[in-house]
Amino acid sequence: MSFAALRAVILVSILMVGIQLASGNDDTQNHLSNDINELLENLGSRNFEQDPASGKLVLRVGHTLRIENCGNYPYHNNDDPKAGYLQLADDIKDGLTQGLQCLAGLGPMGPQHPYHMNQASWLIEILSSKQTKTFRCVQDETFAYAVSRASPERIKGDTFDEVTKDLPYPGVLIDTYRISGFLSRKHEASTYREFFKLDERLIDKHLNKRPLQLDGLHRYRDRPALLFHEMAHWLGHVHSSTYPDVVELYETCCFGGDDHIRDADTNRDFQQQACAILRDGELWEVNRYKQMRLWKYRGYDQLKRNMRAAYD
Repeated sequence: MSFAALRAVILVSILMVGIQLASGNDDTQNHLSNDINELLENLGSRNFEQDPASGKLVLRVGHTLRIENCGNYPYHNNDDPKAGYLQLADDIKDGLTQGLQCLAGLGPMGPQHPYHMNQASWLIEILSSKQTKTFRCVQDETFAYAVSRASPERIKGDTFDEVTKDLPYPGVLIDTYRISGFLSRKHEASTYREFFKLDERLIDKHLNKRPLQLDGLHRYRDRPALLFHEMAHWLGHVHSSTYPDVVELYETCCFGGDDHIRDADTNRDFQQQACAILRDGELWEVNRYKQMRLWKYRGYDQLKRNMRAAYD
């Protein structure tokens, strides 16, 4: 066979492999799209009930989500005691719609590396499992926190239900003081006096009546992004500056930047940087050690720091 003929065969082979890979991604996307739609349809089911132990109102969302103590969600201004529960259910569904479509490459930011498509599949499996996932609203305890999670490393071929049947229920705690922009009530009186410059009348009002909302305290606007961020922790990801902060990247890329940054152009720039990192094939195809080196070498570790510096 001549060199020209051999070269032609190689080129055709490369082209065919590329077509097969693209077809595989298309098949995965189609499968993911169907799974996402099925999950979202399930989350459209809402049923109120009374907890038999406490007698308190509980909202069941879909087959396995449970919302507790959220009458004041999100900003403590609901006249209807059921309104907060229903708003949280909507925010969960909106966050999953946008986040999962983004990771599946079906959102406006375009295709992602297949690693993130797999993460979308894994989160759908967690949400579709028989295990109850609880969302509980608290006041002045924690900003938002993912409780428990199932690490992908624990699966080893078993189903999610088999692996996690003896684990505590996963869930999310949501502090309705913090996302409302209320000042915490947990500080010492001297802190309110010396740091926040409150007089005795305002300190008394804050501690004994309605908590204060001061200039500069952030009211969280993109609540679906916050909720998707917390649910992404169920995948086993934790925050870090030394290796990819997957949860932060997902929120920044899929939800248009950071809720603490008001300038649209600045947010758009950070969003594009985060999406570019999610598409970096080499980063998502190497072992943990090489991944940490690439994270530092390519300056990706500066993204979160730069975003914090841009906070309003």
